[in-house]
Amino acid sequence: MDWDSPKTIDTWVLDKIFDRSDGWNVPADEVPVQRMTTATDGNPNYRVTIDEIEIITWEVHRWLDVERNVSAGRLVARVQFNNITISNTHAFLTDTYSWNGLPAFGISPEGQPSLHTGFPIAPGFPIDLARRQLKVCMGLLAIQSRDLLTAWNRGTSTPQQPIDWTGVEGIASTAGTFLRALLGL
Repeated sequence: MDWDSPKTIDTWVLDKIFDRSDGWNVPADEVPVQRMTTATDGNPNYRVTIDEIEIITWEVHRWLDVERNVSAGRLVARVQFNNITISNTHAFLTDTYSWNGLPAFGISPEGQPSLHTGFPIAPGFPIDLARRQLKVCMGLLAIQSRDLLTAWNRGTSTPQQPIDWTGVEGIASTAGTFLRALLGL
């Protein structure tokens, strides 16, 4: 008998967000979604692919290795880049400042860059609100990730153009569709 087997963690909103019978209406051929479980703690997560950008989403229910006097409850989405060498970290801090923290830039323990977002949740958090917020977060991640990858492929350290929010209604991608739906365009 395995006394230390990972325990299944029940999600507060994540499973319902992607449940087609509960309102997830994005076609699977446009945005593939795959439920996974991490090997270390049993925490469910979803791999969502938007415009060829892979985004991992999961819930955080408790603080790890730290005591805080605020709830740890949040829904997180992250794009992890691989095989990237960062030569100008100042450029990423400047970009994160101009994005007002959404998405935020990070470095993995392996030294690779990531973009991530998160927002507070708790048991009983409204599913429709969480779904809409997550769609915006994933749309931002997909757009900014694509811009970063384009810049890196050109050999520059930052995107050449910031996102043109006034022209977002002209974006043909799924990420743009998420953002247009939220803005009512």
